[in-house]
Parts: sequence; structure tokens; C-alpha cells
Amino acid sequence: MDLDGCIVQLENEKQETLEQNAKRPCIRGNTSSEEEEEEGKVVEDTAASDEEEEEEETEDDTDSDEYEWLPPRRLMTDEEIREHRRQVAESNGFDVDWFEGILPGSIKPYTLTEANRPPLIDFSKQALKVYNESNNTTFIFDKLIKSNAQCVAGKMFYITFGAQSGNIHGIFRARVWKKIMDEGSQVMSCEKYIEEHV
Repeated sequence: MDLDGCIVQLENEKQETLEQNAKRPCIRGNTSSEEEEEEGKVVEDTAASDEEEEEEETEDDTDSDEYEWLPPRRLMTDEEIREHRRQVAESNGFDVDWFEGILPGSIKPYTLTEANRPPLIDFSKQALKVYNESNNTTFIFDKLIKSNAQCVAGKMFYITFGAQSGNIHGIFRARVWKKIMDEGSQVMSCEKYIEEHV
């Protein structure tokens, strides 16, 4: 048999299978292999079974009271954009307020939840290690103060944290880039912002 003949035969078999499946009765509910072997066993569609399905669907639906409709967020106004840019320029992204409007690529405060704290602490320690190696110091991470974040092929974190070395306590600012697709992180900068003697 040539290729064209094979294709025609397969198309005919496919059409026969579709026609057979269309004639097959509808079996509702869970069926075991024994039930599938029994021919002619059909569960009829009744109005009562349809009503039961509707009741089950409504029982599975969550109450509308559980969800609160929130209006879509708007874009930042020109005034908000100017204020955001001023704050970023003055603080290098470390002290920026929360703005109601959206601005793609903007820097926003990053909430310090229990889930967010461990990676931010790890990033702070990573940045502090780079700082210590560059400046021949021995600062040890003390506490996480705050963080901002910006979406840039992953996230750029602007982390403010405390560290101590002997009787010197410092407030540090570090920019750490968490790369997209879990490709790791990279310390972009780390500097001592404030130094206090205790």
C-alpha cells in the first residue's frame, strides 16, 4: 500500500472511531473496569440528577462575602511621578514613599513579612561580606531595618540594615539584584550610611 492509501485508511478509521463514540451511551459517575465491560448499562439523565449537580456546584462555590472587590489601580499622576523621582534621586532609592498610582519600573517599599525577612537577611549578609572584603573590616549583621524593591529582570532590593564591629555600630545600605529565573543574586553596592560608637 502506498503512502496516499495509508493516509486514506487512517482517516477512515478515525472517522469510524468518532462515529462509534458518538453512538456510545453516556455513563455518569465513577465506573470500574467491570462496569465498563458490561454492555448496555446506562444511567439516564434525569432532571433530579441535574438538580443535584447544580446544588453541588453552588456548595463548592465560595461565598461572595469572602472576597472584596478592589477597583483597578491607576497610573501615577504627573505630580506623583515628579515626587517619586525626587525621592529616588535624593536617597538613591533607599527612602521612597508608597504611592497609590502605578509606575512601571518604580521603586516601592517592600513589606517585611515573615516570608520576606529570611532572603533579605541573606542578601544583607552577602552585601556585608563584600563590604568587609573591600574595606578590610569585620562587621557582623545585626538587624534588618527596611527594604525597597524594583522590578528589573528579577528584583533589585534596596536594603537598609544594621551591623556591628566591636564598639562601632553602622547602618548600611546595599543594593542586591535577585536575578530572574532563580539565577542567583549579585551585590551591586554596599556602603556604610551612618556610623555610631557604642
